[in-house]
Amino acid sequence: MKFYIASRLGNFAQVQALSEKLKVAGWVHTYDWTTHGSVKESDVDQLKEVAWNEYNGVKDADVIVVLLPGGKGTHAELGMAIAFGKKVYLCHINDTYFKCDNNTCAFYWLPQVKQFFGGIDDVGGELLVSKDFLWVMFVV
Repeated sequence: MKFYIASRLGNFAQVQALSEKLKVAGWVHTYDWTTHGSVKESDVDQLKEVAWNEYNGVKDADVIVVLLPGGKGTHAELGMAIAFGKKVYLCHINDTYFKCDNNTCAFYWLPQVKQFFGGIDDVGGELLVSKDFLWVMFVV
């Protein structure tokens, strides 16, 4: 199984922990943006390279994992995953993002999105046993 993890830079450690859990189980990480960190203040060429790497990472993955809260890029990756027809598994430690208030996003409610509550170990465990791999969003 191939996976991609999207999140904000502040969730760096959680991204790496989940990635390691999945790789130990034989899964393949399609692109690990944590190897370069923030590129917001780099040059145009590096921004383009990172954008293409992240785009291809999402496109090539079977499972997209998003650790929220995320930033602009996180939601761009969510949009790409939906547009590519990827399965979506939406996850958070509690129901904070699954209420009809200012914390949610309309796209979290698409029919192909399954909502899941739990921590990194719960998410990793669920992915490794699930027959219905969907987009995983996890809020730390």
